[in-house]
Amino acid sequence: MPFTCQHCGGKYCADCRLPPNHNCTGLGSWNRKPRPAVGMSYSRGGGVSATGGVAADARRRPAKNATGRIPYLKIMIAIIVLILLGLAGLIFSGYRLG
Repeated sequence: MPFTCQHCGGKYCADCRLPPNHNCTGLGSWNRKPRPAVGMSYSRGGGVSATGGVAADARRRPAKNATGRIPYLKIMIAIIVLILLGLAGLIFSGYRLG
């Protein structure tokens, strides 16, 4: 068996090497272990930051709804609906171009 579990010390095959796959007694410590980031974000000033994974989740800003603000997408949808309703009102009232 080539794999030794870091959490329980048991030896396992490639299919059973991860703690959830072999009913590991140290599954709790494996779940608490931070996961690696899945990507990198490059800024104009030359800075690099991790995106995705647990590291980025801790730095993520709270959702706009949590602070009481309306997200921009909802505002844009409302504006588009109002424009379409205005155009429909003009068409049904008999307005003609030209």
